[in-house]
Amino acid sequence: MREQGAVRPGSVDIVGVTKRFVGVTAVDDLTLHIQPGEFISLLGPSGCGKTTTLRMLAGFEDPDEGHITISGRRVDGVPPHRRDVNTVFQSYALFPHMTVAENVAYGPRQKGVPRDEVRRRVGEALEQVRMTALARRKPRQLSGGQQQRVALARALVNRPSVLLLDEPLGALDRKLRQEMQIELKLLKAQLGTTFVFVTHDQEEALSMSDRIAVMLDGRVEQLADPDAVYDRPASAFVAGFIGQQNFLQGTVVGDGHELSGDGFTVLAGRTADDVVVGAEGLATVRPEAVTLRGDDPGAGPNVVPGTLAGVSHLGDVIQYVVLSGELEILCRQPRHGVARFQPGDRVWCTWGVEQAQLFGGEQVDLVLAEPDADPDAPTDDE
Repeated sequence: MREQGAVRPGSVDIVGVTKRFVGVTAVDDLTLHIQPGEFISLLGPSGCGKTTTLRMLAGFEDPDEGHITISGRRVDGVPPHRRDVNTVFQSYALFPHMTVAENVAYGPRQKGVPRDEVRRRVGEALEQVRMTALARRKPRQLSGGQQQRVALARALVNRPSVLLLDEPLGALDRKLRQEMQIELKLLKAQLGTTFVFVTHDQEEALSMSDRIAVMLDGRVEQLADPDAVYDRPASAFVAGFIGQQNFLQGTVVGDGHELSGDGFTVLAGRTADDVVVGAEGLATVRPEAVTLRGDDPGAGPNVVPGTLAGVSHLGDVIQYVVLSGELEILCRQPRHGVARFQPGDRVWCTWGVEQAQLFGGEQVDLVLAEPDADPDAPTDDE
């Protein structure tokens, strides 16, 4: 069955999709529209529904409610091999007894593509991922990054309009993962293929995506470009999940832009819709927005005195941990051009009004109880 209107190769429309397993709603009334040629990341902690969403796009799971359209075609009940998609898995799933070229050729051969056309496609795919020189090697003779490139070539050789990537860089070490992030971004720009990328790694999502769908409990908490997700989070959960964040808990006072806590007051430039004067609230401030001072700037909002408890050197920045009563504040400052402090120093943490955001108290328990995603945890929700 085809929907009315022009076919849009590479478009993905997820409309009102719900998927339940025994006692669990993995995806809950999800609607998501992906543009042709877009690089979109599904980001969230384990169990948020991102992998189940990808499996429904691939055809490995069927929605209980709603429908999915890929490249203008409804895919209800359409098996994986008849969809305009290919999937790259974290495990690579290469055939160990086949060479690189044979692995890449497997898909089109199974589809009955003529031999000469298979050879031409394999050559193009290997060139795209810079693996032509290693075409005769077996997977065991390749590094992790090289195996990942072969897995990409095997998916690209079938010329899908949509490429699904399920935690494809999770098995690589940090340096190689960063290199492959650049490679994938360049490859997407070269091919114009739609990339749907599943990850729990916020750095991957921020560095590679045109848009990020931050998911929680089977729903999208925020869908926006990386700058908006980082600088203007839609919820306290998004604020805490994306990057590091300082959380300051207290009571909303004044006109609803102030938070009064134990020994501090936060004046926030942005407030969420659920903020209520007189009720509990939660202010967020990024560590890089906090400035450390060795002199007392005087009492006022967005000033917290404390004692420096720890110093960590993180490449081009230094991270400080400041204790003020039971409150712990992180501050990240450039390695050069600012004053240095030592553990035990008396310091004052300050930040600008526009650097603080205020959320309602209903989100407090969710944020403070939400653990960081475990990179060694099972892939997702099933």
